[in-house]
Amino acid sequence: MNTDRYALSTWESFELLRSASIGRLCVIEQAYPIAVPVNFRIVGSGHDSRIVVRTAPNSLIGRYQGLASLEVDDLKLTDGTAWSVIVRGTLSKVHEGNVLAGTVLPDPKPLVSEGRHLWVTLETSSISGRRFTVRRSDDGFSVDWQSAVR
Repeated sequence: MNTDRYALSTWESFELLRSASIGRLCVIEQAYPIAVPVNFRIVGSGHDSRIVVRTAPNSLIGRYQGLASLEVDDLKLTDGTAWSVIVRGTLSKVHEGNVLAGTVLPDPKPLVSEGRHLWVTLETSSISGRRFTVRRSDDGFSVDWQSAVR
């Protein structure tokens, strides 16, 4: 397969994120990066956006604060389409339950909800996105990712 790649604008990247609900939140654990699947929601828009996650206080995500990223992908190779968005920012706990700056946060509805009463947010500092179209070829399949950072 041959792959054509297209960098996405910031607004296109956010639109794709809003169409999804599951991604991988990436943090540092004992000096190594680790990706944890999470349900998420977006609050705000553009530079004022935050990713909202509900987790257990004693989980890896619940104990972590600091630089982090969220990656969300959608691959439909049979349709010949794929996209990937990466958000970078700072992960922090919400100390007022599910209220941040007077705004009630939307519930990301975690697949496992038992014990998930800690709300954390990833404050967006940058976002990059790419879209792909895939065509069949004789030499196999490879993807060459290209980013567009705001």
